[in-house]
Amino acid sequence: MANRSKQKTVSEFNKERKEYSYVSFDNLYSNTDLYYGTKIYQVGHIKNFDSAHKYLLIALDGNDKSRTIKLKYNLSSFARGDVDLQENDPVKFYGRVMSTDSYVNEKGRDVSRPVVSADFIQTKNNNRSDNNGIV
Repeated sequence: MANRSKQKTVSEFNKERKEYSYVSFDNLYSNTDLYYGTKIYQVGHIKNFDSAHKYLLIALDGNDKSRTIKLKYNLSSFARGDVDLQENDPVKFYGRVMSTDSYVNEKGRDVSRPVVSADFIQTKNNNRSDNNGIV
């Protein structure tokens, strides 16, 4: 069984979230090394998820698939409540910029994307009794 005891509610995370700054995809993509270790937050949509390797691919800036980051997580990263991940679901996350991930896209081009380690993730389905949890 997974230990979810460290999960916080949106209200419990409220004070900590003030330590995070919004960084646009363009700044993050162009200056990933500059932002290394920086606490950021962003809003996007789930494009893909891999529960075995514990990462989400999140499209930022208006659900644009070309503006995707890799969000590494563990179960305690999610806001307390039911986590039912679905593609295209909106998500708001808080985390630290870690590195870039290189891969070959569907057109055969080498592409890199920023990697963020999640500290807190809100999905549209969590904390149904707490309106602050809705993205």
